[in-house]
Amino acid sequence: MTFDLTPSQTERLTDVRALAERLAPMAATIDATGRVPDDLMQQLDRAGVWGGTPLDAVLAIETLAAASAAAAARIAIGTAPSGEGLAGLGGLGPVDAPSERQQLAMAAVCLGLGRAALEEALAVSRQRGDRPAGEPGAAPHWMLADAATEMDAARLLVHAAADGQGPGAAAVLVFAGAAAARAVEAALRIVGAEGYRPGSILERCSRDVRAAQLLVGSEDALRFHAANVLLG
Repeated sequence: MTFDLTPSQTERLTDVRALAERLAPMAATIDATGRVPDDLMQQLDRAGVWGGTPLDAVLAIETLAAASAAAAARIAIGTAPSGEGLAGLGGLGPVDAPSERQQLAMAAVCLGLGRAALEEALAVSRQRGDRPAGEPGAAPHWMLADAATEMDAARLLVHAAADGQGPGAAAVLVFAGAAAARAVEAALRIVGAEGYRPGSILERCSRDVRAAQLLVGSEDALRFHAANVLLG
Protein backbone atom coordinates (compact mmCIF):
# COMPACT_ATOMS: atom_id res chain seq x y z
CA MET A 1 0.00 0.00 0.00
CA THR A 2 2.07 2.92 -1.22
CA PHE A 3 0.93 6.36 -2.28
CA ASP A 4 2.94 9.31 -3.59
CA LEU A 5 3.47 11.91 -0.88
CA THR A 6 4.64 15.50 -1.11
CA PRO A 7 7.87 16.45 0.69
CA SER A 8 5.86 18.28 3.39
CA GLN A 9 3.63 15.24 3.94
CA THR A 10 6.67 12.99 4.20
CA GLU A 11 8.22 15.31 6.81
CA ARG A 12 4.97 15.49 8.80
CA LEU A 13 4.54 11.71 8.74
CA THR A 14 8.08 11.21 10.02
CA ASP A 15 7.08 13.00 13.24
CA VAL A 16 3.72 11.24 13.41
CA ARG A 17 5.32 7.81 13.02
CA ALA A 18 7.61 8.58 15.95
CA LEU A 19 4.53 9.37 18.05
CA ALA A 20 2.83 6.20 16.82
CA GLU A 21 5.79 4.14 18.00
CA ARG A 22 5.31 5.62 21.48
CA LEU A 23 1.57 4.97 21.36
CA ALA A 24 1.71 1.30 20.40
CA PRO A 25 3.02 -0.13 23.71
CA MET A 26 0.45 1.98 25.62
CA ALA A 27 -2.55 0.98 23.52
CA ALA A 28 -3.91 -1.58 26.00
CA THR A 29 -3.60 0.89 28.90
CA ILE A 30 -5.30 3.62 26.88
CA ASP A 31 -8.13 1.22 26.08
CA ALA A 32 -8.48 0.15 29.71
CA THR A 33 -8.44 3.63 31.24
CA GLY A 34 -9.92 5.71 28.45
CA ARG A 35 -7.08 8.21 28.86
CA VAL A 36 -4.07 9.14 26.77
CA PRO A 37 -1.11 10.11 29.02
CA ASP A 38 -0.98 13.89 29.38
CA ASP A 39 2.58 14.27 28.10
CA LEU A 40 1.81 12.20 25.03
CA MET A 41 -1.47 14.03 24.42
CA GLN A 42 0.46 17.31 24.47
CA GLN A 43 2.86 15.94 21.87
CA LEU A 44 -0.06 14.81 19.73
CA ASP A 45 -1.60 18.26 19.99
CA ARG A 46 1.70 19.88 18.98
CA ALA A 47 1.91 17.56 15.98
CA GLY A 48 -0.89 19.67 14.52
CA VAL A 49 -2.81 16.90 12.78
CA TRP A 50 -5.34 19.44 11.51
CA GLY A 51 -2.72 22.08 10.78
CA GLY A 52 -2.39 21.22 7.11
CA THR A 53 -4.79 20.05 4.43
CA PRO A 54 -7.54 17.48 5.06
CA LEU A 55 -5.39 14.93 3.23
CA ASP A 56 -2.48 15.66 5.59
CA ALA A 57 -4.83 14.97 8.51
CA VAL A 58 -6.09 11.73 6.97
CA LEU A 59 -2.54 10.45 6.51
CA ALA A 60 -1.59 11.33 10.08
CA ILE A 61 -4.73 9.89 11.68
CA GLU A 62 -4.40 6.64 9.72
CA THR A 63 -0.81 6.26 10.93
CA LEU A 64 -1.77 6.94 14.55
CA ALA A 65 -4.79 4.62 14.39
CA ALA A 66 -2.60 1.70 13.36
CA ALA A 67 -0.85 2.14 16.74
CA SER A 68 -3.82 3.15 18.90
CA ALA A 69 -7.30 3.70 17.50
CA ALA A 70 -8.48 5.23 20.78
CA ALA A 71 -5.82 7.93 20.74
CA ALA A 72 -6.35 8.61 17.04
CA ALA A 73 -10.10 8.91 17.52
CA ARG A 74 -9.62 11.38 20.37
CA ILE A 75 -7.66 13.62 18.01
CA ALA A 76 -9.87 12.89 15.03
CA ILE A 77 -13.23 13.84 16.48
CA GLY A 78 -12.08 16.27 19.16
CA THR A 79 -14.32 15.20 22.04
CA ALA A 80 -13.60 14.54 25.69
CA PRO A 81 -13.94 11.06 27.22
CA SER A 82 -17.44 10.02 28.21
CA GLY A 83 -18.21 10.19 31.92
CA GLU A 84 -20.23 6.99 31.84
CA GLY A 85 -17.73 4.18 31.69
CA LEU A 86 -15.89 3.21 28.53
CA ALA A 87 -18.14 4.01 25.60
CA GLY A 88 -16.94 3.69 22.05
CA LEU A 89 -13.20 3.99 21.57
CA GLY A 90 -11.25 4.53 24.78
CA GLY A 91 -14.04 6.26 26.67
CA LEU A 92 -15.37 8.41 23.83
CA GLY A 93 -19.12 8.77 23.63
CA PRO A 94 -21.12 8.85 20.39
CA VAL A 95 -20.98 12.11 18.42
CA ASP A 96 -24.30 13.80 17.70
CA ALA A 97 -24.57 15.54 14.31
CA PRO A 98 -20.99 14.78 13.27
CA SER A 99 -19.31 17.11 10.81
CA GLU A 100 -17.89 15.93 7.49
CA ARG A 101 -14.43 16.44 8.94
CA GLN A 102 -15.23 14.06 11.80
CA GLN A 103 -16.65 11.49 9.38
CA LEU A 104 -13.55 11.76 7.21
CA ALA A 105 -11.32 11.41 10.27
CA MET A 106 -13.09 8.26 11.42
CA ALA A 107 -12.71 6.84 7.92
CA ALA A 108 -8.98 7.41 8.38
CA VAL A 109 -9.14 5.57 11.72
CA CYS A 110 -10.73 2.63 9.89
CA LEU A 111 -7.90 2.69 7.34
CA GLY A 112 -5.36 2.47 10.15
CA LEU A 113 -7.18 -0.45 11.78
CA GLY A 114 -7.45 -2.39 8.53
CA ARG A 115 -3.80 -1.78 7.75
CA ALA A 116 -2.68 -2.88 11.22
CA ALA A 117 -4.74 -6.09 10.98
CA LEU A 118 -3.35 -6.99 7.58
CA GLU A 119 0.24 -6.28 8.60
CA GLU A 120 -0.14 -8.50 11.67
CA ALA A 121 -1.60 -11.38 9.65
CA LEU A 122 1.14 -11.10 7.04
CA ALA A 123 3.84 -11.03 9.73
CA VAL A 124 2.41 -14.16 11.40
CA SER A 125 2.08 -15.98 8.06
CA ARG A 126 5.65 -15.19 7.08
CA GLN A 127 6.96 -16.22 10.48
CA ARG A 128 5.19 -19.57 10.18
CA GLY A 129 6.33 -20.00 6.59
CA ASP A 130 2.74 -20.30 5.38
CA ARG A 131 1.91 -20.48 1.71
CA PRO A 132 -1.50 -20.88 0.05
CA ALA A 133 -2.61 -24.49 -0.27
CA GLY A 134 -5.55 -26.20 -1.90
CA GLU A 135 -6.56 -28.44 1.00
CA PRO A 136 -10.06 -27.81 2.44
CA GLY A 137 -8.66 -27.23 5.91
CA ALA A 138 -5.92 -24.80 4.81
CA ALA A 139 -6.01 -21.16 5.85
CA PRO A 140 -7.87 -19.02 3.26
CA HIS A 141 -4.93 -16.85 2.24
CA TRP A 142 -6.94 -15.45 -0.64
CA MET A 143 -8.90 -13.48 1.97
CA LEU A 144 -5.78 -11.43 2.71
CA ALA A 145 -5.33 -10.59 -0.96
CA ASP A 146 -8.97 -9.54 -1.26
CA ALA A 147 -8.78 -7.50 1.95
CA ALA A 148 -5.57 -5.76 0.85
CA THR A 149 -7.21 -4.82 -2.45
CA GLU A 150 -10.26 -3.45 -0.65
CA MET A 151 -8.12 -1.45 1.75
CA ASP A 152 -6.23 0.09 -1.17
CA ALA A 153 -9.56 1.02 -2.76
CA ALA A 154 -10.78 2.50 0.53
CA ARG A 155 -7.63 4.61 0.86
CA LEU A 156 -8.07 5.99 -2.65
CA LEU A 157 -11.69 6.92 -1.88
CA VAL A 158 -10.83 8.54 1.45
CA HIS A 159 -7.96 10.48 -0.13
CA ALA A 160 -10.26 11.63 -2.93
CA ALA A 161 -12.88 12.79 -0.41
CA ALA A 162 -10.16 14.64 1.52
CA ASP A 163 -9.33 16.48 -1.71
CA GLY A 164 -12.99 17.39 -2.21
CA GLN A 165 -13.53 14.88 -5.00
CA GLY A 166 -15.56 11.71 -5.41
CA PRO A 167 -18.20 10.63 -2.90
CA GLY A 168 -18.77 12.54 0.32
CA ALA A 169 -17.33 11.79 3.76
CA ALA A 170 -20.32 9.73 4.92
CA ALA A 171 -20.10 7.42 1.91
CA VAL A 172 -16.36 6.84 2.25
CA LEU A 173 -16.73 6.15 5.98
CA VAL A 174 -19.25 3.41 5.21
CA PHE A 175 -16.93 1.90 2.60
CA ALA A 176 -13.75 2.23 4.70
CA GLY A 177 -15.47 0.81 7.78
CA ALA A 178 -16.72 -2.24 5.89
CA ALA A 179 -13.33 -2.79 4.23
CA ALA A 180 -11.55 -2.56 7.59
CA ALA A 181 -13.99 -4.99 9.20
CA ARG A 182 -13.36 -7.52 6.43
CA ALA A 183 -9.60 -7.01 6.78
CA VAL A 184 -9.81 -7.77 10.51
CA GLU A 185 -11.95 -10.84 9.81
CA ALA A 186 -9.46 -12.07 7.21
CA ALA A 187 -6.55 -11.55 9.60
CA LEU A 188 -8.29 -13.49 12.36
CA ARG A 189 -9.02 -16.36 9.96
CA ILE A 190 -5.31 -16.56 9.18
CA VAL A 191 -3.92 -16.09 12.69
CA GLY A 192 -6.53 -18.20 14.44
CA ALA A 193 -7.64 -18.15 18.08
CA GLU A 194 -4.38 -16.51 19.21
CA GLY A 195 -5.65 -13.36 17.52
CA TYR A 196 -8.24 -12.95 20.30
CA ARG A 197 -5.64 -12.97 23.09
CA PRO A 198 -6.38 -9.94 25.36
CA GLY A 199 -4.07 -7.06 24.54
CA SER A 200 -3.07 -8.42 21.14
CA ILE A 201 -3.22 -6.27 18.02
CA LEU A 202 -6.04 -8.23 16.42
CA GLU A 203 -8.05 -8.36 19.63
CA ARG A 204 -7.93 -4.56 19.76
CA CYS A 205 -8.67 -4.22 16.06
CA SER A 206 -11.69 -6.53 16.27
CA ARG A 207 -13.21 -4.34 19.01
CA ASP A 208 -12.15 -0.98 17.65
CA VAL A 209 -13.25 -1.47 14.07
CA ARG A 210 -16.89 -1.87 15.09
CA ALA A 211 -16.72 1.08 17.47
CA ALA A 212 -15.15 3.21 14.73
CA GLN A 213 -18.09 2.41 12.46
CA LEU A 214 -20.60 3.56 15.09
CA LEU A 215 -18.93 6.45 16.89
CA VAL A 216 -20.08 9.16 14.47
CA GLY A 217 -23.42 7.62 13.52
CA SER A 218 -24.97 4.31 12.61
CA GLU A 219 -24.38 2.83 9.17
CA ASP A 220 -28.03 3.49 8.30
CA ALA A 221 -27.68 7.16 9.24
CA LEU A 222 -24.47 7.49 7.24
CA ARG A 223 -26.05 5.85 4.19
CA PHE A 224 -29.05 8.17 4.50
CA HIS A 225 -26.73 11.19 4.58
CA ALA A 226 -24.67 9.86 1.68
CA ALA A 227 -27.81 9.44 -0.42
CA ASN A 228 -28.90 13.00 0.37
CA VAL A 229 -25.51 14.30 -0.77
CA LEU A 230 -25.72 12.26 -3.96
CA LEU A 231 -29.22 13.49 -4.78
CA GLY A 232 -28.27 17.09 -4.07
